[in-house]
Amino acid sequence: MQFPNKKREQLAFLTALTLLFSYIEMILPRFVPFFRLGLANIVILLSLELDFGLFFLLAVFKAVASSLMGGTLFSPFFIISLVQSLLSALAMRGASKLLSKKLISLYGISVFGSAVSALVQICLSSLYLGRGTFGLLGPMLLFNVASGLIVAFLAGSSKVKDFIEKMNQSHLLLQNDCEVVEPEKKSFLQQKRFIQISFVLLLLAFSASLFFVKNIIILTLAFIAGLILQKICGRKIFLLPHISLWLFIFFTALFIPNGQVLFKIWKISVTRGAILLALRKALTLSAVSALSQCAVCLKPRENTLLALILDYYRLMSDTFRESYKGFTKSFKPSE
Repeated sequence: MQFPNKKREQLAFLTALTLLFSYIEMILPRFVPFFRLGLANIVILLSLELDFGLFFLLAVFKAVASSLMGGTLFSPFFIISLVQSLLSALAMRGASKLLSKKLISLYGISVFGSAVSALVQICLSSLYLGRGTFGLLGPMLLFNVASGLIVAFLAGSSKVKDFIEKMNQSHLLLQNDCEVVEPEKKSFLQQKRFIQISFVLLLLAFSASLFFVKNIIILTLAFIAGLILQKICGRKIFLLPHISLWLFIFFTALFIPNGQVLFKIWKISVTRGAILLALRKALTLSAVSALSQCAVCLKPRENTLLALILDYYRLMSDTFRESYKGFTKSFKPSE
């Protein structure tokens, strides 16, 4: 994909900035899947005036790069992330262009995009987890309305704009000082590229095959194997995301009774079939997520847009860690 240099640098910078805000959000505790503030949408709100092609690509690369960094590239969460990122961004873009600023403010645009994001995530999740997922639509919409207001406030904050300008200075340093050098050993790089492609195909094939496995023991072994491979690839193992995912799946299973009733929670019947189905789905998603984490060892080819995005992100994150003790410090009122 070829771009004029200026647009290429702009797209790489903005995408890296969405990754940085996603990284900052990771510092915040999150116990339920999909319930996120969506700080990366600050960048989307500030980019509504870009030409449509660049804006669309920003939404796409935001999802791809964050999935690669977050280790969900080979899991169903990538599809959910990509679709909701695109539709949410397009919804905000449409609202900003079709409606007068007298009718809808930045806050309204942000809340609208957050609501679309919630609806898309629940609808896509229900295709695999079942209609019980819709039981969380109301709470998620309320949460996303609040998060949309917060994101809009931050997007309009002078502190955030100063923060972005500081990150802009970092990315300019990379432009000026980090020229890409052509590799001397092309044959070695080609072999490395072949190994990476083979590894990706194996991960994809193994991950896809797990969705056809119903044996709980095999799925458990696959999950353990995924964690071991994740460790070998140099990715830290975090169990909290798996625990929150399992709680989410078992909660949605309560709304789909199936088979023998084991006990009741108020008026909700907890059935044996629902628990077994939830266990299989939880193990499958956890195993696939663990395998997806192995993508951290993959390195994009030099001179590609994705490689440039990740280079910008690494420099920005280093600058952020050196300059700020925490995200809240950047919003501390000046005395």
